[in-house]
Amino acid sequence: MRIWLLHSNEPTLQLLLDRIHIPHGTRLPARLESTCLIYWGCFHPHRQEPLTLQPVKNQLRAAALDKAAVQLRLHGIQSELDGKRQHFSYEYMIPVFHLQALALFQKKTAAFYGRQLPTSMQKPELGGFEEIVVETLSYHAVRSKREAVKALYALGLDYGVVRIGVRSSGELAVLEVQAVPELTVRLAELFAEALQRFADELASSYLQKEEVMLGADPEFLLRDQRGKVVFASKFLEKEGAVGCDAIVLPSFRKIYPLAELRPEPSMELDRLLNHLHRTMHQATRRITDSSLEWLAGGMPVKGFPLGGHLHFSGAWLNHELLRVLDNYLALPLVLIEDTTTADRKPKYGFLGDFRKQRHGGFEYRVLPSWLVSPRVTRGVFAIAKLVVTHYRLLPARPLEDSVIQAAYYEGNKSLIRPLLPALWNDLVRLPSYRKHEVALNTFKSMLLRMQAWDEQRDIRRNWQIGPFHRKEESTVHS
Repeated sequence: MRIWLLHSNEPTLQLLLDRIHIPHGTRLPARLESTCLIYWGCFHPHRQEPLTLQPVKNQLRAAALDKAAVQLRLHGIQSELDGKRQHFSYEYMIPVFHLQALALFQKKTAAFYGRQLPTSMQKPELGGFEEIVVETLSYHAVRSKREAVKALYALGLDYGVVRIGVRSSGELAVLEVQAVPELTVRLAELFAEALQRFADELASSYLQKEEVMLGADPEFLLRDQRGKVVFASKFLEKEGAVGCDAIVLPSFRKIYPLAELRPEPSMELDRLLNHLHRTMHQATRRITDSSLEWLAGGMPVKGFPLGGHLHFSGAWLNHELLRVLDNYLALPLVLIEDTTTADRKPKYGFLGDFRKQRHGGFEYRVLPSWLVSPRVTRGVFAIAKLVVTHYRLLPARPLEDSVIQAAYYEGNKSLIRPLLPALWNDLVRLPSYRKHEVALNTFKSMLLRMQAWDEQRDIRRNWQIGPFHRKEESTVHS
């Protein structure tokens, strides 16, 4: 696929153009192959291409500070875009390109503490910000890099420079978003490297023929007969196929109340489902108090958010794949969520939430714990497999509309339900739909009826394990 950088000779852009080998210009050639079109600036009308980075309409929205602030707040991101001078313990400037923070610049007047003292610093170029080069970044620096990536995704942008402030309380605030970065020599170097890396990864992705491996780590909660949460750490270690997971308190202290299943991944959905079922049986042997209820969903008990994370190995992490997962999986799933599920959003379950894995894959962290039943689990697995295999054939983006974004975060099913037929028709046309047709048709019926799961129901009943065990089989049928 050919990449074209379309620009209007923006100020400082020549610093970037001198360093890239990607075709570029102020107008498109008369005859152009199938193209990934990258907009730099917003002085060109939007053109529909198979892949577009930095759509013009999203640049314009980011430039309208009041609209940008509303958009960020919808995604749970605090901002101070009015330019008022406020005191922050730290201020960072973070260049981002395609889901990756490229570097970290800290305001030079801020103090460094302990190991945060940089081993090397670049000459300041960014109006009082200096580049930090250290082996281990501070906690707030790491959080700020993630917040910058999250902010650009929330605004529908694919690159930019984001300024983040850290309050004395530890809260983060977006102070500035440059959708058309004011380049320095160092920023031009960083963006040039990122553009070439993106071009190489895009070309390689079209040559990839291996099937994607799917994995998961859904969470559940233990509740006693008095309605009190019993910490999973009482029975489970942190590591292993069945373990406990943490919640970070406002004081940044970690506690481990959540139980987490980590089945062996597989390319085959039935095998992954069997691996998951096996870890549930392991959990019944480790959690020795059978009177405890096992609860899943989004937030069955206030203050204890649960996730149903999906893992993908062998897939290229890119913004289009994330947006297709958001539109074709996370959005329809709202139709069968309980009323309490939305309580975890937007702090958790925000659109586009991902985490890279050490093994080279990535984790999609948007979904609540779909462990509520085998039918829901199987449906989630099937759509995830379809999406990661054929995402380039799935063009619908209802979540580009801020009204639909709000419906997602609020759990407004009446606004989402009319979108389902068109989304599902796209799925039906995919080459491998028939392979998963039985599970998908069952799941579709649940979505159409808006048949909500019950987050107060013990999930062991649906999975037929523990005290509700009927007959152990190699395949989950219910």
